[in-house]
Amino acid sequence: MPTISVNSNFHSLGGKNVLDKDDEKFKQYRRHWEEWPKSFYVGGFPLFIDIESTSACNLKCTFCYNRERIIGGFITFDLVKKIIDEGADKGLCGVKFNFRGEPLLHPQIHEFVRYAKDRGLIDVYFNSHGLLLNDDMARKLIDARLDRISISFEGYTKEIYEKHRVGSNFEIVVQNIRNLVARKKALSVDYPKIRIQTVAVPELKDVYEQYKDFWLDNGADEVAYLDFKDMKNKHLGISADWTCPQIWQRAAVMWDGTFLPCNHDEEKLIALGNVRNASIFDMWHSTRLNEIREKHKAGLAHTIPGCDGCFLRDSEIKKSIV
Repeated sequence: MPTISVNSNFHSLGGKNVLDKDDEKFKQYRRHWEEWPKSFYVGGFPLFIDIESTSACNLKCTFCYNRERIIGGFITFDLVKKIIDEGADKGLCGVKFNFRGEPLLHPQIHEFVRYAKDRGLIDVYFNSHGLLLNDDMARKLIDARLDRISISFEGYTKEIYEKHRVGSNFEIVVQNIRNLVARKKALSVDYPKIRIQTVAVPELKDVYEQYKDFWLDNGADEVAYLDFKDMKNKHLGISADWTCPQIWQRAAVMWDGTFLPCNHDEEKLIALGNVRNASIFDMWHSTRLNEIREKHKAGLAHTIPGCDGCFLRDSEIKKSIV
């Protein structure tokens, strides 16, 4: 039987898990998130969809393999509504409003959040570098009832941060985060939950404790790091006894409507159609996606374009051969 590890490249350093909620509906959603991949159960609809607000970004981070080929497209509100409306009626639990770009560049990002919450989704969030998270935007996101936000921040010093987050400003982003924390306290709300996370850059290897303490002291709910994505030395063409959980949990829609069965196929090698002219339900249950699932179960993911060399899969292969 193939093995499945769910998000094994994420490592929490401390604080309270932003996914801990004392709500039965939310707990059921997270149980399904864990159990569906392990039992190879295909639910009626994805539990979660990554919606790319924009592929643009205003930084040039050293570790971002996508930085040289960002197109800079922006999704329309009509398309966002189409995705959420179909999902809200069929069991969709959550959305993340980014794929590889910076969602705060989209002028309607807070409206997207509000629409998703108004349609009853229980896990609405996005990742951000935080440079554009000024006090006005913080107010809009709280008013829209954003559930959580993950802010990527390398380290806790100006030198390390600005070395890797090229184009950003240490003082501005730290203050933006403090302002968001202060506004939550002033309004007596516990949302959005704030996770501060870093790519595992070499300079942080021996100082994760200090990194954690700095951000918990500055109001983060949780602090974490993510394994570094080495996209230059992929292990290609290798059969492995590991099955990707994403094809049973989630899907992704790029800004132009392209539907993907995961959030790691940036090159659209296994695109299943476009939500502008096809239903997500039909693509989720399509013959092609079911064939992909069967190949994963049989240990043949390396024969699928887009899966062979995928970061998640490659990370698991490396663990078995190191």
